[in-house]
Amino acid sequence: MEHVSTALSNTVSSLAPAAVDTEPDTDPHASDPPGRTLHDLMVDFMETEALENPDVVLPLKRLRMTDAGTMAVPDLGAFEFTEWSRRQVATLLGIRWDKWFSRTSPDEQADEINRRLWRSESVVRLRTNRHAIASNGTAGVLRAFVSSGYTPIADSRLARLLVDALAGVEDDLRILRASITDRTVSYVVGIGRAFRPGDSHEIGDVWGGLLVRNSGVGFASLSISAHLTRLLCKNGMTAPIHDAIVLRRVHRGVGDDGLRTLLAERVAALPGRLREGADVLRRGLDRQLSDVESEVRAVLHASHLPLRHAARIVDAFGQEPSPTAFGIAQAVTRAAQALSPEERHELERAAGSYLARA
Repeated sequence: MEHVSTALSNTVSSLAPAAVDTEPDTDPHASDPPGRTLHDLMVDFMETEALENPDVVLPLKRLRMTDAGTMAVPDLGAFEFTEWSRRQVATLLGIRWDKWFSRTSPDEQADEINRRLWRSESVVRLRTNRHAIASNGTAGVLRAFVSSGYTPIADSRLARLLVDALAGVEDDLRILRASITDRTVSYVVGIGRAFRPGDSHEIGDVWGGLLVRNSGVGFASLSISAHLTRLLCKNGMTAPIHDAIVLRRVHRGVGDDGLRTLLAERVAALPGRLREGADVLRRGLDRQLSDVESEVRAVLHASHLPLRHAARIVDAFGQEPSPTAFGIAQAVTRAAQALSPEERHELERAAGSYLARA
């Protein structure tokens, strides 16, 4: 059987290599500087995770909202909310926070929330950390309210499994972009070297890789997808193939051995997926379109995304007009660069799915 590293080299060579193997800049909206590797990111994850408290499983009625707007947790102290954890507790308690509390005092807010906490029969797992955020006596940050059976897949653990799975495939493991929010951690690991699909100057140089998105706070399941990054505009998309997902797992009782086996199997198929995705990207130039706005709306509708993105995408199309399926996908991913990492992930997935269908 052909080794994966050999297959990757053959894949890149068959796709007309670019004249210069230039490492791309990091996404301007990302948190990582250029030149970072997956090893560097793993160390950062370990340092962050060292500040996490052990999770606590307890009834909601044991929590108390303070007049300072923090949540008091028995035996741990009072914690500041993130935007995400505040939304979670509002959902659990049936509160429309901004609307209800826009004209109430802090003690009135605390009284209402505490009444609802006391009446609740729910049991939750609290995820907190000891990050210093203010000199106001808080114990740290309340990251998430998740179900009692929730078992997070730590980012450092996932990074180590990826390093092991990619050993012998990619030495540099360079990070093309990385973003960390209160909801998700996402990053793209470059695989191989830059290439030019079909020697197309309109598409330009492309980098194959893996898009990883993880969430330890209940926002989304773990997903790893084959990914293509276009160097000209630093935009990217999920590889435009029908099976771009390398791995998807919910956060519930996933062992290292199972993940390692699955990753090894899927990485072995990565060269073929990248080859197929690059070819589909090139063929997108052959499909001519007449009504750009209708096509953009169709892309959003097919992926169940809000139509409020349409105007931004049409504007992005005007910056690099190409009345083709490729041009639409390019506009979608270009517009996505200005959005949150969570919204960007969904639009990049939509662009890949659109080209796969086209």
